[in-house]
Parts: sequence; C-alpha cells; structure tokens
Amino acid sequence: MKCNELETFVNDYLNIRDFNDYCPQGLQVEGKTKVNKVVTAVSVSVQLFERAIEENADMIIVHHGILWNKESQIVRGSYKKRLKLLLQNDINLLAYHLPLDKHPVIGNNALAAKEFGLKDISEFGEVGIMGRIDECSFDVFSKLVHSVYKVDPLVFSYGPDRITSVGICSGAAQRDITLAVEQGLDVFVTGEVSESIMHLAREGQIHFFSAGHYATEKFGIKALGGIIADTFGLDVKFIDIPNPV
Repeated sequence: MKCNELETFVNDYLNIRDFNDYCPQGLQVEGKTKVNKVVTAVSVSVQLFERAIEENADMIIVHHGILWNKESQIVRGSYKKRLKLLLQNDINLLAYHLPLDKHPVIGNNALAAKEFGLKDISEFGEVGIMGRIDECSFDVFSKLVHSVYKVDPLVFSYGPDRITSVGICSGAAQRDITLAVEQGLDVFVTGEVSESIMHLAREGQIHFFSAGHYATEKFGIKALGGIIADTFGLDVKFIDIPNPV
C-alpha cells in the first residue's frame, strides 16, 4: 500500500491532533512511496536501522523517534549515522510518542492497567492511569509487576501492607510520585527513577516501582503493529532491542 495512506490511518487512529508533544508525530523521515514490510520498535538506534535493513523493511515505526524539540539540529555523529542509513536505503521513519502512551485501547498504560486488573479506571497525570485492584499483599503485587513487565524492578517499599489502589505511568514519569501521594494511592509504577524519589516515597508513605523506561513502553508499539497487520495484511515485525533503563 502507499506509505502516506498508512501514515494517515495511524495518525487518525492515535488521534495525534490531540497532543502537544515534544517531537513531530507521524512521518519524521521520508522514504519510498509504497510499503510491504514494516518494522516496529520502541526506540531509534543504528542497531535498529541495521536490523530493519536486514529485514528489507520499507517503513520503521517507533515510540521514540529521531527528532526531538530540544536536541541539536546539526547533522553529525550518531544523528548523521542514523539519517544516512535511512536515506541510503529509502526507508520511511514514523514516530508516535505521547499518543502511544495515552491511547485508551492500545496505549502503554491502558494495556498495563489491563494486565494489572485495574478497575474504576481514571486518568492520572498527563498520560497515566490510576485505579483499584483486588486487595493484595505487597509481595503479591511485586510478583505481579515482574509478571507484567518481565523485569526485576527497583522498589522503594514505604506504603501500606495491603494494596488496593495503583497509579501507572510509563516512561520517565517519576516526578508524578507527588501526584500519586496527593491522590492517596498505595502504589505508583513508572519506568525511570531519580535520586530524590526514595525520600519522596518514604515521606509520602507509598510504594514506588521503577520497572524501566523501555520495559514499560513496549506494549503500545507492539499493539500498533498488530493493528496494522490485521487491518492491511502487511508483514509487520517487532524488533526487540532490550534496554535496562
């Protein structure tokens, strides 16, 4: 199919017009006009682009793209290597950031909330979700986090013995711990962690789980690939390049 038709479909499906993001949504680098093979991944890298070339991909769709508002616009170093691979191989690059975190069906947080079994769901912060779970112990919830994200999270355990309320926000949302405390949540789960968070967790009497930026943001892009494959019959492959952060 035509690349611009697929881009229009994804743009509309993810409602990108509703977001004031830190990067361009949708097409970031133009390649060939038609697509047969799509590769999806969490983040751009030279390694990803080389893998996509091996797969004979016509299009790469990622959560973290190559263009960011506050980064240098000078084409050199790693940026040059990435652009060169895309342009020499005529590969389209599409990126969707906040829309893939917040989407109510295939968003990173919506899918995680489903895995956690959250009920009475409502919005949390900019793109997160909060809700209630069947009452459980801290140990049981810890095992659930490991099961959902397939990682051993960094944990600051200062909340109650019995857990009933949870906030989730994928990526680098560690500062939202203050919002979680204000909401009276028992647990806050996110991707990254900063040095100051341990003290905020202790003082706010809340459990804090850092499950990794990468691990918490695999759900959406994988689900988007599935939507594309089912809708258009295209060959779509998710390339997993694990990152401990």
